[in-house]
Amino acid sequence: MKRRKGRMEWPLFQKIIDEIAATRPQSRVWLVFFGEALILKKTTPSIFDMILYAKEKGLTDVVLNSNGNLLDRATSEELIDSGLDGIYIGIDAFSAETYGKLRVGGNYPKTVRNVLDLVKVARAKKAASFSIQVQFVEMDENRHELDEFVRFWRSQGVSVKIRQKLTWSGLIPDLHPMQNRARHQCYWIMNSLSITDQGDVTLCAADPEGRLVVGDLRRQSISEIWNGKMKELRQIHEQRRWDELPFPCNECNDWTVSYEDKIVEPGGRSLLQRLLGRAKKALQ
Repeated sequence: MKRRKGRMEWPLFQKIIDEIAATRPQSRVWLVFFGEALILKKTTPSIFDMILYAKEKGLTDVVLNSNGNLLDRATSEELIDSGLDGIYIGIDAFSAETYGKLRVGGNYPKTVRNVLDLVKVARAKKAASFSIQVQFVEMDENRHELDEFVRFWRSQGVSVKIRQKLTWSGLIPDLHPMQNRARHQCYWIMNSLSITDQGDVTLCAADPEGRLVVGDLRRQSISEIWNGKMKELRQIHEQRRWDELPFPCNECNDWTVSYEDKIVEPGGRSLLQRLLGRAKKALQ
């Protein structure tokens, strides 16, 4: 990644959370845009202060993603006590060998222990509404471990999120051949906006470089940006005017997998299967 690493200043964070609380507190808010949020667990203010502020303002769906390496008992307890609604932990493997290839520098046994300990803490605190999901990005290198991964984590009472790999808005070329697929709307541009530590609003949650900036929250509101440049871009998608897409959207094929995440719950059928079953029953 070439974009400068950084951490959002507290006044800007407060401004963003305050507006979400005033306009749409049920929005899902991820407190990270590319990076490891738990690096901030000992800073002032900390990631726990961020969660607590958002929850005290009335936000109902505050989540994190993490690689799990910095989880420990104290961190797990503080995450739950601060009111975090859910955490997604990227593991992508069911063996130390495969994990070492895909998550270089991470510690597979430690990460697994950390997640299992988080499950114990959540149960001990009776945090029934706290969601824990482990993530598996399906790749050639790990596909042979997917079934074992799902079986193990379901047996531990943990949901599994299965994702397809991305080009990261075209930064990795030719990853998703078009294969004559009819283009459809991209999930991220239709349903989300991304904010860098500097307050820049970028086009896409799948672009780590934040190459197309569509607004500046130091000077604008979220509503202004969402109903301004971002609305114009959504209309391009809605009206299928693909030849008008700006860079890097025009060079990205991640839309082909943007709706293909699969959640497998501990209880049996996947979430998608359960929802389809409920819909079918309602129509009978």
